[in-house]
Amino acid sequence: MHRLGGLNRCLSTRFALLAVVLFLVFDFTALALNIWLTHRIESQAVYINLAGRQRMLSQQMVKTLLEIENAHEAGQGSARLMAQLKNTFTDFDRTLLAFERGGSTLDGQGKEIYLKPLDRPVPKSLVLSAQKVWAPYRGAMVELLFEPGEQGLTTAVLLAQDRNGELLSLMNRLTFRLQEDTSHEASQIRLFQGLAFLLALINFGVAITIYLVRMKHAHQERDLIDSVIDRVASGILVVDRAQQIIRANEAMELLSGYSEAELLTRPVQQVLRRNGNEMIALSREGKTYYCSVDISLAQLSGKPVEVYTINDVTEQKRTHERLSILAYHDQLTGLPNRLLFDDRLKLELNHCRRLDHRLAVLFIDLDQFKPINDRFGHDVGDQVLRQFALRLNNSLRSTDTVSRRGGDEFTLILTDIPVRSVCEKLVFDLHQEITKPYFIDGKELSVGASIGVVSFPDDGDSAEKLLNRADEAMYWAKHHIPGSIAFWSDLDS
Repeated sequence: MHRLGGLNRCLSTRFALLAVVLFLVFDFTALALNIWLTHRIESQAVYINLAGRQRMLSQQMVKTLLEIENAHEAGQGSARLMAQLKNTFTDFDRTLLAFERGGSTLDGQGKEIYLKPLDRPVPKSLVLSAQKVWAPYRGAMVELLFEPGEQGLTTAVLLAQDRNGELLSLMNRLTFRLQEDTSHEASQIRLFQGLAFLLALINFGVAITIYLVRMKHAHQERDLIDSVIDRVASGILVVDRAQQIIRANEAMELLSGYSEAELLTRPVQQVLRRNGNEMIALSREGKTYYCSVDISLAQLSGKPVEVYTINDVTEQKRTHERLSILAYHDQLTGLPNRLLFDDRLKLELNHCRRLDHRLAVLFIDLDQFKPINDRFGHDVGDQVLRQFALRLNNSLRSTDTVSRRGGDEFTLILTDIPVRSVCEKLVFDLHQEITKPYFIDGKELSVGASIGVVSFPDDGDSAEKLLNRADEAMYWAKHHIPGSIAFWSDLDS
């Protein structure tokens, strides 16, 4: 019997140590998956941002070609415009080629980055389709840039007008697909994270259960369980029925700043507090940090206790918030970016369908913004964009949404539009406000704005169709009556 008891204690100890080891393995696995997911999302965000920038570059090429054509007709020089066209062409071509074959290109800040080729079937197919559309257009651009001439300019303008819409559609579809792939991949990794964490908790629960049973049968083995608990990376509190802390491990001492003796004199509410759906731990210095808390029931010396397993997740929360801001907000203006805007537009459309409501979508492009950048520098241009964004925000209602689409393009959602006259007044008032002079560093600057307007459900029944038609209306206004407002439904007349 003595030998059998010794064998049972040996086996229980081994099982407990194995459970602790497995807990550490699963815990570190979950941490490694979180780090990998963060890196993956940051990497995918680069592709998503570049795909969105391709659309802006395609539009910029069309705009610059038309400006060059107008300059030639007016007998003016176009060297500056040709240089701008060459830079835009180079950025677009390098990025599209990097999407297909991998290679270096420039990011939004002009820094050189290396891209791996897009190898998933749908994104790869979209890139190859874009290359086919781009090939003749590209040939005309190369001929124009290196052998300028009237015939080459005419050919390039015709191809630009013919191919730009299809390129924009392909780049939009590529952006949406990359976003869907990233979201799907993140969901899968989070599932594995949850499984790893659950297995870690199960293993930890096994370890605690084994050692609590051992403590009940043999008080002399308490030192062993104390040693094991102190090896666990997570903070641990053992709480009695009166919610008084009766045990704390070394990791909890480090997290809270209290010694174990100080913790044993306090109720658990002085160390852990609930803030909405989150748990906050309070340190000795008065600092707070976010934590994940798992509570399991156990027996200690025949009495029921609660075992709190505590992990500091403050840095993970900050990382998640930083990634959310980077992925869904424009860094210059603080406005929502195209990804967040497109999500909100889909939600608003679903809301309108359910309640039979109407809304309007606006596409805004600044006029005479490029000369401000060229004359006063990008710092002044950035200040103009920030003030412009602030005026947009201040001019809208709380239920409306404004975003920076990219460059000097902005998109808006106006909700609760019962009749067109309400929309017209909102748009005209907004246009009057945003075209007032801007005062930057003692300089008075004038900036116009061409606005395209569509309404749901009259002008389209999907987010993509509404955005495309608002874009078309804006371009009509920009090229026929710069600085004006064009309703897509009025273009035929």
